Amino acid sequence: MFFILLKDTFVLTIPYPVWLIAIAQALGMLTAPLVIFVGGFLGVMFAPTASLATLPVAALVVGGAVTSMPAAFIMKRIGRRRGFVYATLVAILGSILAVYSVRGENFLGLCFSIFLLGGHMAFVQQFRFAAIEWVSSDKVAMTASVVMLGGLFAAWFGPEIAMLGKDLFSQAFSGSFVLLALCHVVLLVLLSVMPFASIPEVDETVVVKRSWGSLLLQPGISAAIASAAVAFGVMSLIMTATPVSMSEIQSYPLDDTKTVIQSHIMAMFLPSLFAPILFRLFSLLSMLLCGLVVLSAAVSIAIWDQSYWGYWTALVCLGAGWNFLFVAGTTLLSQQYSKQDSFTVQAMNDATVFSTQAIMALSAGWIVFNFGWFALNLLAVPLLILALLLIARWYFFEENIKKAAYE
Repeated sequence: MFFILLKDTFVLTIPYPVWLIAIAQALGMLTAPLVIFVGGFLGVMFAPTASLATLPVAALVVGGAVTSMPAAFIMKRIGRRRGFVYATLVAILGSILAVYSVRGENFLGLCFSIFLLGGHMAFVQQFRFAAIEWVSSDKVAMTASVVMLGGLFAAWFGPEIAMLGKDLFSQAFSGSFVLLALCHVVLLVLLSVMPFASIPEVDETVVVKRSWGSLLLQPGISAAIASAAVAFGVMSLIMTATPVSMSEIQSYPLDDTKTVIQSHIMAMFLPSLFAPILFRLFSLLSMLLCGLVVLSAAVSIAIWDQSYWGYWTALVCLGAGWNFLFVAGTTLLSQQYSKQDSFTVQAMNDATVFSTQAIMALSAGWIVFNFGWFALNLLAVPLLILALLLIARWYFFEENIKKAAYE
Protein backbone atom coordinates (compact mmCIF):
# COMPACT_ATOMS: atom_id res chain seq x y z
CA MET A 1 0.00 0.00 0.00
CA PHE A 2 2.82 2.39 0.90
CA PHE A 3 4.64 1.84 -2.40
CA ILE A 4 1.43 2.32 -4.39
CA LEU A 5 0.83 5.61 -2.58
CA LEU A 6 4.46 6.59 -3.15
CA LYS A 7 4.17 5.79 -6.87
CA ASP A 8 0.96 7.78 -7.20
CA THR A 9 2.49 10.66 -5.23
CA PHE A 10 5.83 10.89 -7.01
CA VAL A 11 5.92 9.21 -10.40
CA LEU A 12 2.50 9.95 -11.87
CA THR A 13 2.03 13.55 -10.75
CA ILE A 14 5.48 15.12 -11.11
CA PRO A 15 6.55 16.47 -14.57
CA TYR A 16 9.74 14.93 -15.92
CA PRO A 17 11.68 18.25 -15.90
CA VAL A 18 11.36 18.25 -12.10
CA TRP A 19 13.23 14.94 -12.00
CA LEU A 20 15.98 16.44 -14.17
CA ILE A 21 16.18 19.36 -11.75
CA ALA A 22 16.51 16.83 -8.91
CA ILE A 23 19.49 15.29 -10.73
CA ALA A 24 20.99 18.74 -11.20
CA GLN A 25 20.40 19.39 -7.49
CA ALA A 26 22.24 16.16 -6.66
CA LEU A 27 25.29 17.18 -8.68
CA GLY A 28 25.23 20.75 -7.43
CA MET A 29 24.84 19.72 -3.79
CA LEU A 30 27.97 17.53 -3.86
CA THR A 31 30.00 20.60 -2.92
CA ALA A 32 28.44 21.03 0.53
CA PRO A 33 29.05 17.58 2.07
CA LEU A 34 32.52 17.40 0.51
CA VAL A 35 33.58 20.77 1.92
CA ILE A 36 31.91 20.09 5.27
CA PHE A 37 33.84 16.84 5.55
CA VAL A 38 37.30 18.01 4.42
CA GLY A 39 37.10 21.70 5.34
CA GLY A 40 37.66 21.22 9.06
CA PHE A 41 40.61 18.90 8.53
CA LEU A 42 42.25 21.19 5.97
CA GLY A 43 41.61 24.06 8.35
CA VAL A 44 43.42 22.26 11.15
CA MET A 45 46.32 21.51 8.76
CA PHE A 46 46.70 25.02 7.30
CA ALA A 47 45.05 27.54 9.67
CA PRO A 48 47.39 29.80 11.66
CA THR A 49 45.35 29.14 14.85
CA ALA A 50 43.06 26.28 15.88
CA SER A 51 40.06 28.61 16.34
CA LEU A 52 40.15 29.33 12.57
CA ALA A 53 39.93 25.64 11.67
CA THR A 54 36.27 25.91 10.60
CA LEU A 55 36.87 29.02 8.46
CA PRO A 56 36.96 27.05 5.16
CA VAL A 57 33.49 25.64 5.92
CA ALA A 58 32.33 29.10 6.98
CA ALA A 59 33.67 30.51 3.68
CA LEU A 60 31.27 28.18 1.84
CA VAL A 61 28.35 29.62 3.78
CA VAL A 62 29.54 33.22 3.52
CA GLY A 63 29.90 32.82 -0.25
CA GLY A 64 26.29 31.67 -0.36
CA ALA A 65 25.13 34.52 1.87
CA VAL A 66 26.84 37.18 -0.25
CA THR A 67 25.54 35.69 -3.50
CA SER A 68 22.03 34.63 -2.49
CA MET A 69 20.28 37.92 -3.18
CA PRO A 70 22.11 38.66 -6.46
CA ALA A 71 21.40 35.07 -7.56
CA ALA A 72 17.64 35.61 -7.54
CA PHE A 73 17.85 38.90 -9.46
CA ILE A 74 20.38 37.47 -11.95
CA MET A 75 17.91 34.66 -12.63
CA LYS A 76 15.17 37.22 -13.17
CA ARG A 77 17.30 39.25 -15.59
CA ILE A 78 19.00 36.58 -17.72
CA GLY A 79 16.83 33.51 -17.10
CA ARG A 80 17.23 30.27 -15.17
CA ARG A 81 19.40 28.39 -17.67
CA ARG A 82 22.03 31.08 -18.20
CA GLY A 83 22.12 31.86 -14.49
CA PHE A 84 22.75 28.23 -13.57
CA VAL A 85 25.32 27.78 -16.34
CA TYR A 86 27.36 30.85 -15.38
CA ALA A 87 27.28 29.83 -11.70
CA THR A 88 28.50 26.33 -12.56
CA LEU A 89 31.41 27.80 -14.53
CA VAL A 90 32.37 29.71 -11.38
CA ALA A 91 32.12 26.45 -9.41
CA ILE A 92 34.54 24.76 -11.82
CA LEU A 93 36.95 27.67 -11.38
CA GLY A 94 36.58 27.47 -7.59
CA SER A 95 37.30 23.75 -7.60
CA ILE A 96 40.46 24.21 -9.68
CA LEU A 97 41.66 27.04 -7.42
CA ALA A 98 41.03 24.79 -4.41
CA VAL A 99 43.28 22.12 -5.92
CA TYR A 100 46.18 24.55 -6.27
CA SER A 101 45.53 26.06 -2.82
CA VAL A 102 45.62 22.67 -1.12
CA ARG A 103 48.75 21.63 -3.01
CA GLY A 104 50.41 24.92 -2.03
CA GLU A 105 49.08 24.76 1.58
CA ASN A 106 47.62 28.22 1.04
CA PHE A 107 44.96 28.74 3.71
CA LEU A 108 43.65 32.06 2.39
CA GLY A 109 43.58 30.70 -1.16
CA LEU A 110 41.62 27.69 0.06
CA CYS A 111 39.09 29.93 1.83
CA PHE A 112 38.69 32.10 -1.29
CA SER A 113 38.18 29.11 -3.59
CA ILE A 114 35.57 27.66 -1.22
CA PHE A 115 33.96 31.12 -1.07
CA LEU A 116 33.46 30.84 -4.86
CA LEU A 117 31.96 27.39 -4.39
CA GLY A 118 29.62 28.91 -1.83
CA GLY A 119 28.48 31.43 -4.40
CA HIS A 120 27.52 28.53 -6.63
CA MET A 121 25.56 26.98 -3.75
CA ALA A 122 23.35 30.09 -3.65
CA PHE A 123 22.34 29.31 -7.23
CA VAL A 124 21.83 25.63 -6.37
CA GLN A 125 19.25 26.77 -3.79
CA GLN A 126 17.29 28.27 -6.70
CA PHE A 127 16.69 24.79 -8.16
CA ARG A 128 13.70 24.28 -5.84
CA PHE A 129 12.08 27.48 -7.13
CA ALA A 130 12.79 26.45 -10.72
CA ALA A 131 11.04 23.13 -10.02
CA ILE A 132 8.04 24.78 -8.35
CA GLU A 133 7.48 26.81 -11.53
CA TRP A 134 6.52 23.57 -13.30
CA VAL A 135 3.62 22.66 -10.99
CA SER A 136 0.36 23.99 -9.55
CA SER A 137 0.17 25.34 -6.00
CA ASP A 138 -1.24 22.10 -4.55
CA LYS A 139 1.90 20.19 -5.60
CA VAL A 140 4.51 22.60 -4.22
CA ALA A 141 5.41 20.55 -1.11
CA MET A 142 5.64 17.37 -3.18
CA THR A 143 7.82 19.05 -5.82
CA ALA A 144 10.13 20.62 -3.25
CA SER A 145 10.56 17.19 -1.65
CA VAL A 146 11.42 15.58 -5.01
CA VAL A 147 14.14 18.16 -5.62
CA MET A 148 15.44 17.67 -2.09
CA LEU A 149 15.87 13.97 -2.88
CA GLY A 150 18.89 15.00 -4.94
CA GLY A 151 20.56 15.72 -1.63
CA LEU A 152 20.45 11.99 -0.78
CA PHE A 153 22.91 11.35 -3.59
CA ALA A 154 25.10 14.23 -2.47
CA ALA A 155 24.92 13.17 1.18
CA TRP A 156 26.49 9.83 0.47
CA PHE A 157 28.78 10.55 -2.46
CA GLY A 158 30.13 13.92 -1.29
CA PRO A 159 32.24 12.43 1.53
CA GLU A 160 33.00 9.36 -0.61
CA ILE A 161 34.38 11.58 -3.39
CA ALA A 162 36.43 13.38 -0.75
CA MET A 163 37.92 10.09 0.49
CA LEU A 164 38.39 8.76 -3.07
CA GLY A 165 40.44 11.82 -3.97
CA LYS A 166 42.23 12.10 -0.63
CA ASP A 167 45.36 10.24 -1.75
CA LEU A 168 45.04 10.84 -5.48
CA PHE A 169 47.99 13.26 -5.29
CA SER A 170 50.80 13.80 -2.82
CA GLN A 171 48.94 16.51 -0.88
CA ALA A 172 45.96 15.06 0.99
CA PHE A 173 42.50 16.01 -0.34
CA SER A 174 43.76 17.97 -3.37
CA GLY A 175 42.41 15.19 -5.58
CA SER A 176 39.01 15.56 -3.92
CA PHE A 177 38.56 18.95 -5.55
CA VAL A 178 39.68 17.57 -8.93
CA LEU A 179 36.85 15.06 -8.77
CA LEU A 180 34.46 17.81 -7.65
CA ALA A 181 35.41 19.87 -10.72
CA LEU A 182 34.60 16.89 -12.96
CA CYS A 183 31.17 16.57 -11.31
CA HIS A 184 30.52 20.22 -12.06
CA VAL A 185 31.42 19.62 -15.72
CA VAL A 186 28.74 16.90 -15.84
CA LEU A 187 26.28 19.37 -14.28
CA LEU A 188 27.20 21.94 -16.92
CA VAL A 189 26.34 19.49 -19.70
CA LEU A 190 22.99 18.63 -18.07
CA LEU A 191 22.05 22.31 -17.64
CA SER A 192 22.72 23.01 -21.29
CA VAL A 193 20.07 20.50 -22.45
CA MET A 194 17.39 20.35 -19.71
CA PRO A 195 14.17 22.39 -20.07
CA PHE A 196 13.09 25.20 -17.73
CA ALA A 197 9.57 26.53 -17.29
CA SER A 198 8.77 29.81 -18.98
CA ILE A 199 7.79 32.57 -16.55
CA PRO A 200 5.03 34.93 -17.76
CA GLU A 201 6.19 38.50 -18.20
CA VAL A 202 4.74 40.98 -15.73
CA ASP A 203 3.93 44.46 -16.99
CA GLU A 204 5.98 46.63 -14.62
CA THR A 205 3.93 49.74 -15.54
CA VAL A 206 0.63 48.16 -14.46
CA VAL A 207 1.60 46.16 -11.36
CA VAL A 208 2.52 47.96 -8.16
CA LYS A 209 5.25 46.07 -6.34
CA ARG A 210 5.24 45.91 -2.55
CA SER A 211 8.16 47.26 -0.54
CA TRP A 212 10.50 44.92 1.32
CA GLY A 213 9.21 46.26 4.62
CA SER A 214 5.58 45.54 3.80
CA LEU A 215 6.49 42.06 2.62
CA LEU A 216 8.40 41.26 5.82
CA LEU A 217 5.53 42.56 7.96
CA GLN A 218 3.25 39.95 6.41
CA PRO A 219 2.99 37.20 9.10
CA GLY A 220 3.14 34.33 6.62
CA ILE A 221 6.31 35.62 4.92
CA SER A 222 8.11 36.35 8.19
CA ALA A 223 7.15 32.92 9.58
CA ALA A 224 8.28 31.14 6.41
CA ILE A 225 11.61 32.98 6.23
CA ALA A 226 12.22 32.45 9.96
CA SER A 227 11.49 28.73 9.60
CA ALA A 228 14.00 28.30 6.79
CA ALA A 229 16.60 30.54 8.44
CA VAL A 230 16.37 28.84 11.83
CA ALA A 231 16.47 25.40 10.19
CA PHE A 232 19.71 26.34 8.40
CA GLY A 233 21.14 28.31 11.34
CA VAL A 234 20.75 25.58 13.96
CA MET A 235 21.89 22.92 11.51
CA SER A 236 24.94 24.93 10.42
CA LEU A 237 25.99 25.79 13.98
CA ILE A 238 26.02 22.20 15.21
CA MET A 239 27.08 20.48 11.99
CA THR A 240 30.05 22.77 11.33
CA ALA A 241 31.43 22.20 14.82
CA THR A 242 30.86 18.42 14.85
CA PRO A 243 33.98 17.27 12.90
CA VAL A 244 36.22 19.48 15.04
CA SER A 245 34.48 18.47 18.28
CA MET A 246 34.61 14.76 17.47
CA SER A 247 38.05 14.36 15.88
CA GLU A 248 40.09 17.23 17.30
CA ILE A 249 38.64 17.63 20.81
CA GLN A 250 37.13 14.22 21.61
CA SER A 251 39.72 12.30 19.49
CA TYR A 252 37.24 10.07 17.67
CA PRO A 253 38.67 8.27 14.58
CA LEU A 254 38.25 9.98 11.20
CA ASP A 255 36.00 7.18 9.93
CA ASP A 256 33.62 7.68 12.88
CA THR A 257 33.36 11.38 12.07
CA LYS A 258 32.79 10.61 8.39
CA THR A 259 29.96 8.19 9.26
CA VAL A 260 28.27 10.74 11.54
CA ILE A 261 28.45 13.48 8.88
CA GLN A 262 27.24 11.13 6.14
CA SER A 263 24.36 9.96 8.32
CA HIS A 264 23.48 13.55 9.16
CA ILE A 265 23.40 14.70 5.53
CA MET A 266 21.40 11.63 4.50
CA ALA A 267 18.93 12.41 7.31
CA MET A 268 18.62 15.90 5.83
CA PHE A 269 17.23 14.49 2.59
CA LEU A 270 15.90 10.98 3.27
CA PRO A 271 12.63 12.33 4.78
CA SER A 272 11.89 13.78 1.34
CA LEU A 273 10.84 10.25 0.34
CA PHE A 274 8.03 10.45 2.86
CA ALA A 275 7.40 14.20 3.07
CA PRO A 276 4.81 14.31 0.22
CA ILE A 277 2.74 11.68 2.02
CA LEU A 278 3.15 13.45 5.37
CA PHE A 279 2.08 16.76 3.83
CA ARG A 280 -1.05 15.06 2.49
CA LEU A 281 -1.87 13.55 5.90
CA PHE A 282 -0.95 16.47 8.16
CA SER A 283 -1.38 20.23 8.05
CA LEU A 284 1.38 22.68 7.20
CA LEU A 285 1.35 23.90 10.81
CA SER A 286 1.89 20.34 12.06
CA MET A 287 4.91 19.90 9.79
CA LEU A 288 6.42 23.21 10.93
CA LEU A 289 5.98 22.22 14.58
CA CYS A 290 7.32 18.73 13.87
CA GLY A 291 10.51 20.29 12.49
CA LEU A 292 10.93 22.42 15.62
CA VAL A 293 10.34 19.44 17.93
CA VAL A 294 12.88 17.22 16.16
CA LEU A 295 15.47 20.03 16.11
CA SER A 296 14.89 20.54 19.84
CA ALA A 297 15.45 16.82 20.39
CA ALA A 298 18.74 17.07 18.46
CA VAL A 299 19.95 19.92 20.65
CA SER A 300 18.95 18.08 23.84
CA ILE A 301 20.75 14.87 22.83
CA ALA A 302 23.86 16.79 21.74
CA ILE A 303 24.01 18.57 25.11
CA TRP A 304 23.67 15.50 27.28
CA ASP A 305 25.46 12.74 25.34
CA GLN A 306 28.90 13.07 23.73
CA SER A 307 29.37 9.37 23.04
CA TYR A 308 29.68 8.22 19.44
CA TRP A 309 26.00 7.21 19.39
CA GLY A 310 25.09 10.48 21.07
CA TYR A 311 26.74 12.41 18.25
CA TRP A 312 25.18 10.12 15.65
CA THR A 313 21.65 10.36 17.06
CA ALA A 314 21.85 14.12 17.56
CA LEU A 315 23.11 14.72 14.01
CA VAL A 316 20.48 12.43 12.48
CA CYS A 317 17.73 14.29 14.37
CA LEU A 318 19.35 17.55 13.29
CA GLY A 319 19.12 16.51 9.65
CA ALA A 320 15.52 15.27 9.85
CA GLY A 321 14.36 18.34 11.76
CA TRP A 322 16.04 20.58 9.19
CA ASN A 323 14.19 18.82 6.37
CA PHE A 324 10.73 19.12 7.92
CA LEU A 325 11.15 22.76 8.92
CA PHE A 326 12.82 23.83 5.66
CA VAL A 327 10.38 22.08 3.29
CA ALA A 328 7.41 23.34 5.32
CA GLY A 329 8.87 26.86 5.33
CA THR A 330 9.42 26.74 1.55
CA THR A 331 5.84 25.56 1.04
CA LEU A 332 4.46 28.31 3.27
CA LEU A 333 6.57 30.93 1.49
CA SER A 334 5.26 29.92 -1.94
CA GLN A 335 1.70 30.63 -0.74
CA GLN A 336 2.44 34.17 0.42
CA TYR A 337 3.45 36.17 -2.67
CA SER A 338 2.19 37.09 -6.12
CA LYS A 339 4.17 36.55 -9.32
CA GLN A 340 5.45 40.11 -9.50
CA ASP A 341 6.97 39.76 -6.01
CA SER A 342 8.31 36.23 -6.49
CA PHE A 343 11.99 37.00 -7.18
CA THR A 344 12.05 39.71 -4.49
CA VAL A 345 10.65 37.37 -1.82
CA GLN A 346 12.92 34.53 -2.95
CA ALA A 347 15.92 36.87 -2.71
CA MET A 348 14.89 38.05 0.77
CA ASN A 349 14.40 34.47 1.88
CA ASP A 350 17.72 33.13 0.61
CA ALA A 351 19.66 36.18 1.81
CA THR A 352 18.26 35.73 5.33
CA VAL A 353 18.84 31.98 5.28
CA PHE A 354 22.44 32.21 4.07
CA SER A 355 23.28 35.14 6.35
CA THR A 356 22.04 33.22 9.38
CA GLN A 357 23.91 30.15 8.23
CA ALA A 358 27.07 32.20 7.64
CA ILE A 359 27.00 33.75 11.12
CA MET A 360 26.53 30.33 12.72
CA ALA A 361 29.26 28.68 10.62
CA LEU A 362 31.73 31.52 11.24
CA SER A 363 31.20 31.41 14.99
CA ALA A 364 31.00 27.61 15.41
CA GLY A 365 34.73 26.91 15.55
CA TRP A 366 35.49 29.82 17.86
CA ILE A 367 32.63 28.90 20.23
CA VAL A 368 33.43 25.19 20.47
CA PHE A 369 37.14 25.83 21.12
CA ASN A 370 36.61 28.64 23.65
CA PHE A 371 33.34 27.72 25.38
CA GLY A 372 32.77 24.06 24.58
CA TRP A 373 30.18 21.83 22.94
CA PHE A 374 27.58 22.43 25.69
CA ALA A 375 27.56 26.21 25.23
CA LEU A 376 27.47 25.90 21.44
CA ASN A 377 24.28 23.83 21.55
CA LEU A 378 22.62 26.18 24.05
CA LEU A 379 22.87 28.96 21.44
CA ALA A 380 20.33 27.07 19.30
CA VAL A 381 17.57 27.43 21.91
CA PRO A 382 16.70 31.14 21.36
CA LEU A 383 16.61 30.58 17.59
CA LEU A 384 14.08 27.78 17.98
CA ILE A 385 11.96 29.96 20.30
CA LEU A 386 12.01 32.82 17.77
CA ALA A 387 10.77 30.53 14.99
CA LEU A 388 8.03 29.18 17.26
CA LEU A 389 6.81 32.69 18.10
CA LEU A 390 6.67 33.79 14.45
CA ILE A 391 4.87 30.60 13.41
CA ALA A 392 2.34 31.16 16.22
CA ARG A 393 1.86 34.76 15.04
CA TRP A 394 1.14 33.58 11.49
CA TYR A 395 -1.27 30.87 12.70
CA PHE A 396 -3.34 33.21 14.89
CA PHE A 397 -3.34 35.84 12.13
CA GLU A 398 -4.82 33.30 9.71
CA GLU A 399 -7.34 32.15 12.31
CA ASN A 400 -8.50 35.72 12.89
CA ILE A 401 -9.00 36.21 9.12
CA LYS A 402 -11.11 33.04 8.98
CA LYS A 403 -13.24 34.16 11.93
CA ALA A 404 -13.74 37.58 10.36
CA ALA A 405 -14.85 35.96 7.10
CA TYR A 406 -17.58 33.96 8.87
CA GLU A 407 -18.93 36.98 10.78
